Amino acid sequence: MMRSESVSRRRIQVAAAVAVAWACALAPSPSAYAQANALQPGPVWPKLSQGERDQVMTFGEEFKQFIGSAKSSLTFVREATKMVEAAGFRSWPKAPTKAAVTPGSRWYAINRDRTIVAFVIGREPMTAGARIVNTHNDSVFIGLKPKPMRESFDLVLLDTIVHGGIKNYQWVNRPLAMIGRVMKTDGTVVTIDVGHASGDPVLTIPDLAPHVDNDFRERRNRDVIQTEELDPLLATTAAAAAEILKSKYNLTPEDFLSADIQIVPAQGPVDIGLDRQLIGAYGHDDRSNGYAAFRAIAETSAPQRTAIAYGVNNEEVNSWTTGVDSEWFRTLIAEIIAAQEPVYNDLMLRHALRSSQVLVSDCTTALDPNFPQPYLPNSSARLGWGLVFKEYGEGREADAEYFAKVRGIFNDAGVRWQTHAYRAGYGGGTIAQWFANADIDAIDVGIGLLSMHSPMDISSKVDLWELYRGFKAFLATTAAASTR
Repeated sequence: MMRSESVSRRRIQVAAAVAVAWACALAPSPSAYAQANALQPGPVWPKLSQGERDQVMTFGEEFKQFIGSAKSSLTFVREATKMVEAAGFRSWPKAPTKAAVTPGSRWYAINRDRTIVAFVIGREPMTAGARIVNTHNDSVFIGLKPKPMRESFDLVLLDTIVHGGIKNYQWVNRPLAMIGRVMKTDGTVVTIDVGHASGDPVLTIPDLAPHVDNDFRERRNRDVIQTEELDPLLATTAAAAAEILKSKYNLTPEDFLSADIQIVPAQGPVDIGLDRQLIGAYGHDDRSNGYAAFRAIAETSAPQRTAIAYGVNNEEVNSWTTGVDSEWFRTLIAEIIAAQEPVYNDLMLRHALRSSQVLVSDCTTALDPNFPQPYLPNSSARLGWGLVFKEYGEGREADAEYFAKVRGIFNDAGVRWQTHAYRAGYGGGTIAQWFANADIDAIDVGIGLLSMHSPMDISSKVDLWELYRGFKAFLATTAAASTR
């Protein structure tokens, strides 16, 4: 192990120990009653043993380190690749042979650096179906227009667009980082990361002072800062901006025509609350579920049916080539089948999809104690109550038979869970419909968040830990037969 990795590991262990000490000092010890009712809905922490509490806190520290480095689809795929490679996964070959699909072999495949699949070949052939955990790698962010630099009253701003649904006013007056890559016409790749390293400058979007905002006070909540006003300060002059881009990155303004640059919060993950049981961080939706999925697949070995962790891009917007609507994933499944079978035909792929089961994992809005009005007190997700089954209704629910089978898997593994439903007229969507349309049994699960889609989402460490445990149980369990 390299020295930097050793230091990082020691820091995680020390931070986890401190967090455990605080949590144990401020929370009651598990009781016999709590342990006897461990699977009943309610706060999970009081039901945990001391050893389990230690695991939760260590897992939380490791997650914080990951999500602080994975602030985009590109960086998520980079960090997830490191994780699975450390667990013995190899890059899927361009021309797989039968030797590549022996039971227990461990592979990963990447689509355009923004989508990643890690899988363990099962003892049964792929035509018998797979067990899939699906998450998405993108989060809401502020992006750049093709010609982003503009001058306004002698200052240089970045002209931006928005990826996904945000409350614009939450992104002003805070330190922002600029990350991503620029592709030059000669094939050169230029990586950008400004605002994260010690001593780095940051960007920020200025707001009006209360002394001069009288003409703007009648704006509604969502329009306090309009989307076209989300323009961060880049430099004091155009000449200064051009000089720095040329000297540091060998870039010209024209190079930004072929750039994938994101403006994201510069702050790293932090513990929330005196007991340190909550995490505040940018990008929980959905890289928190993605972290749990790839941790679970990294710890899966010799499953009955091929186990898959699938992280897609662009869930917050239209799918495009790296999203769930792309044919890339179907092609990968077809390649596995073709390597296993003497002769391949399309019907084999269709049978494999029909025989598969998937957990589509995304975040949901936990009940907010300051604003409980939109929630159903007895049906909305609560922080610290475990992983969440999301039952949205409107034809977007799993079949009762499949829901029962997944409940049984979690119950048998001692995983704590809860359900979430919205009031009429509220709620978001997921990409479970793609799997359902592919004739795959699908159900939505995830964790609840406060301040969802903000620069700092808030999660519960124990919820994330239970989700990870649920994924491990689902991927490793004896696969259920088709529910139809």
